[in-house]
Amino acid sequence: MNDLTAKPPYEWDVATVGDTLPPRDTTVGYDLVQLYMDTSGDRNPVFTDAALARSCGLPGTTVPASMAMRVASTRRTTIMDAKGYSHPVRPTPFAKWECEFFAPITPGDVITANSQLDHKYEKNGRKYLVWKVTARNQRGEPVIEYRSTNAWEGSKPGDRSR
Repeated sequence: MNDLTAKPPYEWDVATVGDTLPPRDTTVGYDLVQLYMDTSGDRNPVFTDAALARSCGLPGTTVPASMAMRVASTRRTTIMDAKGYSHPVRPTPFAKWECEFFAPITPGDVITANSQLDHKYEKNGRKYLVWKVTARNQRGEPVIEYRSTNAWEGSKPGDRSR
């Protein structure tokens, strides 16, 4: 590090299972859903047509399932920063995502997300960090739980960037 005020990178040896932050609330407004639809190109009518959504067994309009990572993000860079570290400059490619949905997220919901470093492991000369996110709605009902895995050290030059 050239700058004495720069934080050291969050490397394998300082990544501690259980590294976490206080929960964060996100209000799922119609504008956020519209922005997501505009950028993803996902225009399923159950996101905008309440009658159609109800005919499909939903309580009303819902948000795209893939929007879960936006509403309840890992906040891994914030976790690193709170611990006194910066995100490594090298690539940390996405390796896997495992998700379980418990209830639809609907516009107007307030989603409280908890995020932590769940575990870490080594495989084929690479080191992986697994981030776990659990989220509940304003009624305290679980809506989603997922694990997002990143190759942390030992990535190959051709691996995708973070």
